[in-house]
Amino acid sequence: MIKYLISIIFLLFIFSCNELTLNNVSDVVENSTNKIEEIIDNKKENKKEKNQSTNKPKKDNIFYYVGEPYFIEGVSYIPEENYNYSEIGLSSFYGKELHNIKTVNNDINKVTELLGRHKTLPIPSMVKVTNLDNGLTINVKIIDRHDDNAVIIQVSRKVAQLLGFYKSKIATVRVEILSDASKQWKSVANSLNEENFDETISSAPTDIVSIEEIDEILVTNDEATTITEKPIELKSEKITDFKLYLIVKGFENYDSIISVLNNYNNNLKYTSEKNNSKYDVIIGPLENTEANNLVSYFISKGYKETEILIE
Repeated sequence: MIKYLISIIFLLFIFSCNELTLNNVSDVVENSTNKIEEIIDNKKENKKEKNQSTNKPKKDNIFYYVGEPYFIEGVSYIPEENYNYSEIGLSSFYGKELHNIKTVNNDINKVTELLGRHKTLPIPSMVKVTNLDNGLTINVKIIDRHDDNAVIIQVSRKVAQLLGFYKSKIATVRVEILSDASKQWKSVANSLNEENFDETISSAPTDIVSIEEIDEILVTNDEATTITEKPIELKSEKITDFKLYLIVKGFENYDSIISVLNNYNNNLKYTSEKNNSKYDVIIGPLENTEANNLVSYFISKGYKETEILIE
């Protein structure tokens, strides 16, 4: 359609200008058509970029964050939306050093709230954390990343106190994502950054309320003092006895196993098995603190593939 209109305009121009040849007119028409089409394409692209920009986080707003793959001391982690996530491992907690510190998605760490930090789950998301040492379980909001290879989750001081491992500093836990709640948090975080989120209407229609009705619904002082915050839902699950082990992969030979273990503690109980051309070592049973220390130790020695096992 555009080419057709341009052609008509320039045909009229031909008849009004004797100096132009037919070839010249054809070249002018073609060049002009290409130029107009280029302008139209640019406008479409600018409009597309503008629409896409509305999905970007606004300054200081909390936003939904997954992130790119990254490394911690050579160990690779791939953040993803995994609504089937369930993992057993160790948990530590963070204290006042992170209180009121901004998170990776502009949220705020609070040691007095039910919050957690995870290496791969979306931010924000909700998980159920169960202390397998005592059966206590609580729901926790994931709001940040952490950089400790030895633990699968870091929780706030408040969570550690409620789950009963504040004094011991570390616990064996099961972390399970709460898919529905996590999807709701995703929706909320994304809505905060929509283009028209800050727009409000000047007024909204309301029902007419009489003075008599107001008197009827007023809360007395005695009743007001009984209003409290929603109680924390701390639950308890039945757990079975288990033993904690650590598997370390990638040893070249049996001599390297002996050398690395003896440098740490020659009293460790372990078994080894050949895995293709390499060797795996299973160490344990272990206490939580020793398992935590061993993960850090083996990673520092170059053995990046370490996993917590429960039996």
